[in-house]
Amino acid sequence: MLNSITPSNAMALTLHCQNTNTVSVEEYLAYVGSKVDLNDPASVIASAPMLKGLANDRNLVVSRLNEYVEKSFSMPGLASAQTILIGSGKNFYVRANLWPSVADVGAGKMYQDQFSYNIAHDHNFSFLTVGYHGPGYETDIYEYDYDKVEGYVGEPVEMQFLEKVRFSAGMAMYYRASRDLHIQYPPSEMTITLNLMLSPPAVRLREQYEFDLNTRTIARLPAELEASRRVSFIELTARLGNGNTAQLLEDLAQQHPCRRTRLTAWQALTTLLPQQARRFWEKACADAAPLVVNHARRRLASVNP
Repeated sequence: MLNSITPSNAMALTLHCQNTNTVSVEEYLAYVGSKVDLNDPASVIASAPMLKGLANDRNLVVSRLNEYVEKSFSMPGLASAQTILIGSGKNFYVRANLWPSVADVGAGKMYQDQFSYNIAHDHNFSFLTVGYHGPGYETDIYEYDYDKVEGYVGEPVEMQFLEKVRFSAGMAMYYRASRDLHIQYPPSEMTITLNLMLSPPAVRLREQYEFDLNTRTIARLPAELEASRRVSFIELTARLGNGNTAQLLEDLAQQHPCRRTRLTAWQALTTLLPQQARRFWEKACADAAPLVVNHARRRLASVNP
């Protein structure tokens, strides 16, 4: 059962979740696939007892870890030292996240940059998480308005502190995509969480940011995101492309749904065909995204007539 908190979009939601039944992976995946509306936060939050039931299987994580070791890590889905894939369905997947202790990180047994400790960041996906093992971690949670952010490094961001949470066994938390940002601290002992990850196609189009809480600005765009990989590939085409590449880039710059991709395509065009830079930046000024328009206006001011 959940506590008496009513699911809401007002803020990240922390709940105490009690369910003594054990749910198998197959049962849980079938339940989410048929009973949970992934587009409705209230429906996702209401499914927390089932995720807790999955967490009641005390052999779940170690048995899956053993499978990876037995098959020499050739199984798909082991994304990093932190993540073990449990199962997946349409537009969602379930993973176990391992959080090494502050002592393990301090002793060099684990690398901090793999675990996003002490780095304020958001997520471009929503997810529901429950405690599985260990004492839990502490996290400071803020919120911001993604739609008011252009998305460039150094940009000031309005954000509001919501709460400090000691996330531990018996708790569930729902994080809102591109709304909640948090800074997480390493636990006193190894901790494991189970996460229901929502992965609709729109995830691939949204940015994810790291923030500087002292200056309240965007500090970095994580390089591991799909959007960042796409941008890097487009930048490469500017060095190797030809006339056909230019037409493809211009189509991309005018039609792609990701604003950062469109901006990078315009930039690549001006590198590939510098003599047409003014024409490209004038076209970019018609974009709907302030990130593209404002950059184009600045570049136009520096381009010779």
